Amino acid sequence: MKLDRELQLRMLQVTAEAHPHAAPGAQLRSLESDLLKLASNARYLHEHGLIEATMPAGNASVGLASARITAKGQDFLADDGGLSAILGTVTIKIHEDTLRDMIERGVLQSTLPQAEKTGVVQTLRALPADSIKHLTMKLLDLGLENSPRAAQLIQNWLP
Repeated sequence: MKLDRELQLRMLQVTAEAHPHAAPGAQLRSLESDLLKLASNARYLHEHGLIEATMPAGNASVGLASARITAKGQDFLADDGGLSAILGTVTIKIHEDTLRDMIERGVLQSTLPQAEKTGVVQTLRALPADSIKHLTMKLLDLGLENSPRAAQLIQNWLP
């Protein structure tokens, strides 16, 4: 098989060491004697945006003139995922009214007697936002304490 993960890693490392300059083709060719395999792996990394590979012109030539690592390639090599991990963080904000509605729905669907449900819902509706946040964290903790059932629920919801 032409694609070789070890070769790809070495190519990324060589281009990272040369950064901010491009690694010359001769240095990259020293990594692999099979030029078609080298070119194939360079093209693969290039198509995934990890390096910018410059191939010699012409259909008959197989090789690699130079390659420069991209920011995506550097982040791939970084133990912490680099800036992509930081910039790719998704923050989810849920308004306390939405949380309140979700908790209320859970109470109304519970097996509590109707009089108790009504009392809990009335108390819930009167809680300030900080209390809703605290209650939500407690409910999340309770869900995680019952992790085998939570894990089963997650597994059932995944495609």
